[in-house]
Amino acid sequence: MFRKTSAMVEAGILAAIAIVMALISMYVPVLGAFINFLWPLPIVICGCRHGFKWSLMTLLVAALVSAMIISPVNAFFLAVIFGLLGLILGECMRRHLPPMQMMLYGTIGAVIALILNVVLSFVVLGINPIEMMFNSFNDGLTQLAAYYREHGMTEEQIKESVAGYAEMLRMMRIIMPGAFLVCAPLMAFINYVAAKKILTKLGESFQDFPPFLQLQVPGWMLWPYAASLLAVTYFYQTDQNSWMYIASVNVQTICSFAFVFQGIVLLYWYVDTKKKPKWWANLSLAILFMVPLFSQVMVYVGAFDVIFDFRKIRKK
Repeated sequence: MFRKTSAMVEAGILAAIAIVMALISMYVPVLGAFINFLWPLPIVICGCRHGFKWSLMTLLVAALVSAMIISPVNAFFLAVIFGLLGLILGECMRRHLPPMQMMLYGTIGAVIALILNVVLSFVVLGINPIEMMFNSFNDGLTQLAAYYREHGMTEEQIKESVAGYAEMLRMMRIIMPGAFLVCAPLMAFINYVAAKKILTKLGESFQDFPPFLQLQVPGWMLWPYAASLLAVTYFYQTDQNSWMYIASVNVQTICSFAFVFQGIVLLYWYVDTKKKPKWWANLSLAILFMVPLFSQVMVYVGAFDVIFDFRKIRKK
């Protein structure tokens, strides 16, 4: 009886925290975007400590109260996108699954949640959220052209600048599926690490990830990456609107992200092995996000590490 009462009280507190986080994500512009990623955290903690039933009740209470305070639509999609991830991660952590297995299930749950968000937008609201987002971007291009015109730029300069941004938006639209797949493991990882820190202070214990300097991308990823490079080159010249071109670009995006991660691991391994200052690696990581050419270099560095195994840790 005491255990049930304790679970009920804790679930109520965690639901209240989830409601406050929902309010912040709705009304605080910059911080809210970050809080969105951590919104599953109360659900994860409740699921790990008290089981799936209590985490589901926490999610339902948080969604219902948020619907009354904010809006039913926003609360519904917040619960669908991030609630499913919270339920899955909470159950995985309750069973103390290995971290990599937990990441796999969490990633699958995040992908399903993102797909559900798009599908339910069509079915429930009759809108296309992706199309709405890019329409707002296109409206921004019109305003940007007007801004440039007011500040004395020539029509030729305006046309060239706007055309560059329009091409970038076109590529963003193409790689949107790949971006979803890349975003899913990041969502799972952020929530797992945050939940682990909190739950460890509450007396729980979990397995650690493999050492960062020993992480490696599966060797089989070289094959889809090589195939996507050939396909992108061919269809870019023949038919950029074909589904094969779109699919190959997304495969290339996902593989490139994996190889960039491999390159980052190799970079820190080199700094650690050669006893170099750690700020070398930190500075390179900062440049990675600021210089597009450097990110492409890191893709090749990661791919060559998969081929040649510079760290000599891959099984033969």
